[in-house]
Amino acid sequence: MRSEPMKRDLENSVGELTRLAELGQIFARHGLKNLGSLLGIMPVSEKEPDTEDLRPASVVALLRDVGPVGIKLGQLLATRSDLFTQPWISAFGTLHDQVEPLPFDKIEPVIVSAWGSDWEREFAAFERNPIASASIAQTYVATLLDGSETIVKIRRPGMASRIEADMRLLTRLAGLAERRSSDIARYRPVEFLQTFAKNLAREMDLAAEARACERIGGYLEMLGVKTPAIHWELTGLTINVQEALGGKPASRHPATDPAGNAQFAKRYADAVLRMILLNGEFHGDPHPGNVFWMEGNQVGFIDFGSVGFLSGARRQEIVRLIFAIANEQIDKVADVLLDWAGNPLVERAQLVMDLDELIAEFRGTALAGIEFAAIFDQVFGLLRDYRLVLPPDLAILLRTLLTAEGFVRSLAPDYNIAEETKPIVMQLFAERFSIGAARNHLAKVRSGLLDFSASLPELIENVASVARSGTIQVSIDPASLNHLTREGHRSTPVKGPVVAALIVSAALLADQSLLLAGIVVAFAVFALVRKWN
Repeated sequence: MRSEPMKRDLENSVGELTRLAELGQIFARHGLKNLGSLLGIMPVSEKEPDTEDLRPASVVALLRDVGPVGIKLGQLLATRSDLFTQPWISAFGTLHDQVEPLPFDKIEPVIVSAWGSDWEREFAAFERNPIASASIAQTYVATLLDGSETIVKIRRPGMASRIEADMRLLTRLAGLAERRSSDIARYRPVEFLQTFAKNLAREMDLAAEARACERIGGYLEMLGVKTPAIHWELTGLTINVQEALGGKPASRHPATDPAGNAQFAKRYADAVLRMILLNGEFHGDPHPGNVFWMEGNQVGFIDFGSVGFLSGARRQEIVRLIFAIANEQIDKVADVLLDWAGNPLVERAQLVMDLDELIAEFRGTALAGIEFAAIFDQVFGLLRDYRLVLPPDLAILLRTLLTAEGFVRSLAPDYNIAEETKPIVMQLFAERFSIGAARNHLAKVRSGLLDFSASLPELIENVASVARSGTIQVSIDPASLNHLTREGHRSTPVKGPVVAALIVSAALLADQSLLLAGIVVAFAVFALVRKWN
């Protein structure tokens, strides 16, 4: 009898073969046999398959037919101006994640599985017609027994297994395409799809969405921004129940008050920028439908299914990039961009010249006169020309920024989000160069110095021993060797331990006084120089 893992693998393989055949039919139906051959979905034709004849409309229609994964993938690609030109971005932007709702009798088994057959006892009222229906979940309104108005999000049945199977298959096909085409490999589709799969898995876990809402909401609360409270007693993997925010979605708010618009835009932009640059975890899709306009022009955020993350290291890289641009250090700008792209082979000298020309366009322009969209449009064009691919976390960041700027400008055309970035970036700089950050950096240096100083006397002795034995060739002046070993210079070797002691002392002093530590390091360097003179 087959073991369970072997049986499961066989079932997966059979399922993937069936799905592969379905995908082949979809590719053929949309006239995309060349792309299907390149991906390994269809037989390879006699001529080398290429993608030159791809049309945006055909690819978008194909993604729509693929189903939820195709739609979600297309929506993500709509944010990748570093990969696609505007006709493609516009076409991908037509993929809306709105589907025909399932009737309630198809959704109710999910509720029963989560809450039991007597689930209706938890509610004073439950509206069975959904207010929204997307590929992953449907959303309902309900009233708890205590009168609290809630939003109930329920995952569509069978969705998890279908999406997981499609993502497994797509990732394998991407790996095959990478091996077949060096041009495709340059865009790292496997890495892209792996990140996409993680985000999609997080979106399917409705409890994970609720946790993200609470984490980011805790930060936003300090800024006076509202997020829904979670009813954890009713929330799990397939259902989450959250507070219904007052007000209405910003997409439906009549923007008839210029002063109120400007106030709301400022609060919204400040929240988005601080989430990104200071908190490091942020709402990944802050479009007007996910933003609530509340009483007193207060801002609220809902739907934390899409979340962006920026590590501390990544935020420091952004600071480096901003510094390099501000100081017109074009080589350093190129370094950061190439590092993000995986250091591919490019005409570096030409890239530096093109970057210099791009930055020169904004040289001398006041920050208030610069639009993010204008900068990004040119930067993305340059990235496409050199086929430099941004890491997925930065792609989400840029999507968020562009979404935010577009929304802000629709509310207050004269408002400039770039100007609002200045105090936040200055705070980020202050964090980077604070005493605490300096101490953390120095602690790492100190650890290295302690290791080095501990081995320094032994290192000096080993070098002298190897040189005397002649077991390996060492380029060394014999007069200097005699100088080290002569009786008349017995005091010379003592300086090694002295230098080591000074380095250790500096490392220990660092926690108490950076100034004293610096002075001691200076003495250590002076002693080391004197030792070898």
